[in-house]
Amino acid sequence: MVKYIAYDIETLEDVKLAQTNVQIDAEETLEYIPGSSVRGAFIYEYIKKNNVKDINQGVHRKKLLTGGIKFLNAYPEYDGLRSIPLPKAYFAAKDDIKYSELAHVPLKLKLALDTELPQEYERVRKPEFAGYSDGEFYRVDVQKISNLHINSNMERNILYRYEAIKRGQTFKGIIKAEDDSYVDEIKELFNDKYVYIGGSKGSGYGRCIIKNMEVMEENPEYELFEDKDYFEEYIYLIALSDIIYRNKYGQYKTSIDGEYLSEELGLKDIEYVDSIIETKNITSFNNKWNCHTPQIVGIKAGSVFKYKIQGDIDEDRLLEFMDRGIGERKADGFGRFVIVDSLEDSCLFYEKHNAYEEEFATLYNRLSEEEKLQLKDIVNRIYRKNVEEHIGHIVIEKSKDIREQEQMNKSQWGNFMKLFRYLSTLPPEEGIEMYKKEISEIRSTSYKQLMKVKYDDESLVRLFDEMIEKSIDLNYFYNYLFKDVRRIQIGDILSEIDKAFSYKATLKVLVELIRFQIMAVYEEEGK
Repeated sequence: MVKYIAYDIETLEDVKLAQTNVQIDAEETLEYIPGSSVRGAFIYEYIKKNNVKDINQGVHRKKLLTGGIKFLNAYPEYDGLRSIPLPKAYFAAKDDIKYSELAHVPLKLKLALDTELPQEYERVRKPEFAGYSDGEFYRVDVQKISNLHINSNMERNILYRYEAIKRGQTFKGIIKAEDDSYVDEIKELFNDKYVYIGGSKGSGYGRCIIKNMEVMEENPEYELFEDKDYFEEYIYLIALSDIIYRNKYGQYKTSIDGEYLSEELGLKDIEYVDSIIETKNITSFNNKWNCHTPQIVGIKAGSVFKYKIQGDIDEDRLLEFMDRGIGERKADGFGRFVIVDSLEDSCLFYEKHNAYEEEFATLYNRLSEEEKLQLKDIVNRIYRKNVEEHIGHIVIEKSKDIREQEQMNKSQWGNFMKLFRYLSTLPPEEGIEMYKKEISEIRSTSYKQLMKVKYDDESLVRLFDEMIEKSIDLNYFYNYLFKDVRRIQIGDILSEIDKAFSYKATLKVLVELIRFQIMAVYEEEGK
């Protein structure tokens, strides 16, 4: 009978886990402990205890080489739970991503599967791992160290940079025992034991302790998704680890066939809808031949697939399929996935009171008042730059609600653009009064044409009146016109603008809005 053993692995020394097997002048680390590394540590302990000379024979082969004991990846801990790879189907506005990382504020996530998002959205690439609770994600940042070493294996000694996982962090792993008779042996060899993980084990790297082993009847990978099994029309497959998948013709693929899923789940038909994936070059080291295996392009953890289904999903069959995994090297933690009934827009939060924030608070409290003033100036300049970059977005959004542009000719539109440009050169109060006078004259001469151009269900002039009138209202600026540009806060310093900036930014929106309408009129005339 299958058993699962959940455990903690704490890094007592820095751990070097290279992302690739190609070492030239830089070596980045993985942000998790792969199942293959844990498996290697277990095999070492197994051989040492049992004095085994050849694990390719008998019961040893069954346990260690053919998947009798499978070692799933150990992912960073979050709030006492095992984190998951952040699904790659989530996007956010570029400015929001920058601001969230700078100010440590929540980031609104938009699901991009089978839908179109505005041009300014891009995929959220950091963090690699996240805590997950009640449909929301919590950022998990793995701390790393970086150093320079001399590579003496080359023809000439050269410096290269490497990364490593910093000591003092906890990861949560899972071991799957296909036979419950293996459980006691696994606990005896591994529980509360010191092991060495990764590279440079003899140079002060890799020492870890495995502890808090707990035997479970069901796979703990699915605990976070236990309420996502009300399947109707669609299913979503999330890769919880890297996947090496071959189709029925033996070809390595970075897509998972609907026909294959249909057979595994016993459904009438499964139709591929959309996917957002990242690929990864995967290789391993063959000890027998003392060389690396050929690189295979696999599906990276966090990739997401959407399918349309026909038929009812049998829960037992689904659990059995997920327990088996997909593809090759499942004994090393590859091929893990979960199938859920839905994915929705979400939010990515920062963990409260983390070490980074505590360190930042300490540094912030050391600043002098003069240094805080300098920091405030920097924060304000960043915010104003973000406002400037967001003007185009506002123009596009407001243009969607403007109709009948052709009812005013290009010269009339040009007169409005000249007016708003001129007003932007005046002090705010003077500019507002000048607008009232000029718009009154325009109404008296071109009223009919002016009223025919609509913004939503009203005249476009109503929009002009509102924006000019409220151009020095900072609440209107922050909470309506530029509501999507987050203010930056560091400590008790909050970015702010004055009335003069608000006025000029509002006028710039109007100038660009008119320019956009002139282009629309040209396009209409050219048809």
